[in-house]
Amino acid sequence: MTHIVKNTHTISDELLEELKLVSVCTASHTLVEMGYRNAYMQGILPMSFTEGQTSAVGRAVTLRFIPLREDLVKQQYDTLTDSPHRMALESICKNDVLVIDTGSHMETGVVGDIFTRRLRYLGGQAIIVDGCIRDLERIKTVNFPVFAKGIHGGAIPRSLMSVGFNEPIRCGGVGVVPGDIILVDRDGVVAIPPQCVEEIVKTARAHDELEERWIKLKLDEGVSLHTHYPPNAEAKKEFELWKQVNGYE
Repeated sequence: MTHIVKNTHTISDELLEELKLVSVCTASHTLVEMGYRNAYMQGILPMSFTEGQTSAVGRAVTLRFIPLREDLVKQQYDTLTDSPHRMALESICKNDVLVIDTGSHMETGVVGDIFTRRLRYLGGQAIIVDGCIRDLERIKTVNFPVFAKGIHGGAIPRSLMSVGFNEPIRCGGVGVVPGDIILVDRDGVVAIPPQCVEEIVKTARAHDELEERWIKLKLDEGVSLHTHYPPNAEAKKEFELWKQVNGYE
């Protein structure tokens, strides 16, 4: 019996814009508190990022590679339009993120500057690769968020073949389902189940008020971590008063 895993929850572009204001670290921690303990992608780092941009967010479009099999690769790449790799790239819409599973393969670069440029034109927000990219210096000139585990000069035909498009994959040790919400910043990548986004945005606002605005202010005044991080009962009262005085209520 075949079990189909898919997302049934969708979120608006407006909510995606609000999620951009949440850091990867805050989103990852919030997901842990919500019971999702494996959402941060391990070992996948920013290789290129848009100048002046702090984060990117979008809906996951997935692509899967396996090690090249000589008896299958000719039929699979007989025409360009039959390649899952090309299909995935050309399917990209506004606010999509391409997430690529190579099985952590480190001997081939699966994306270069040409594919990156095409994805940017189509409205994509980022490329995430559980493996290697190539043409890094040229990718940087595209001015687009690209995350990967490393760099390799060889192209795809060296040792990989694409076999799956828009199916559940593994990336950085995280299960990713098409339509998951991918949030990236310079701290890495987190995959968010769509039904969790609204709660994360709400929690992040409260976190921003408490930690970014108030706790850091108090630490600069010399308070102790023991009383203010996390805040004890007395500090919480002080925080509530501070919110009222500063118009956060």
